[in-house]
Amino acid sequence: MKQFAGVLFLCIVLLSSIAGNANSDMISDLCKHSDDPKLCLSSITSRPESGEFAGTSNQIEIIAISAASANASATSSYIKKKLSNEDLEPAIEDTLEDCQKNYQDAVEQLDDSISAMLADAHADVDVWLRAAISAIESCGSALDSRAGNDAELSLRNKVFLKLCKNALMINKMLT
Repeated sequence: MKQFAGVLFLCIVLLSSIAGNANSDMISDLCKHSDDPKLCLSSITSRPESGEFAGTSNQIEIIAISAASANASATSSYIKKKLSNEDLEPAIEDTLEDCQKNYQDAVEQLDDSISAMLADAHADVDVWLRAAISAIESCGSALDSRAGNDAELSLRNKVFLKLCKNALMINKMLT
């Protein structure tokens, strides 16, 4: 009986490994089409849900959108922390407040993207992802054109845009 349990355990481990490789291969195949394949791959595979949930292209897209949403939430927290500084110049404060609103909007739009993805409404996913991209491009424009250019926030914007574009690319491949 112990041998049977050992063989059964070994089979389960091997099957899990094979399934994990299939998921990895599917993610790699999708990310090959990205402008930044390394970021695409790492942002999806580093998510806790990627191991057990990434069985289909639709599920991988949901993970990609979730990665962008997590990034947007972290950036929103970064901006909130910057805004708590009482010594901010008014122009910098205005820029950061605009960016904070843009990131809050982007998080909502990414949530809407996930809802649309769950409903298999790829056209709606496209609309919501483009709206999130537009919101953060507005933040970038504000940083570039007004006082208060923040190098860290500019970098965060670039990463967020790449994450959204990865999700958009995956969505286009599914339609």
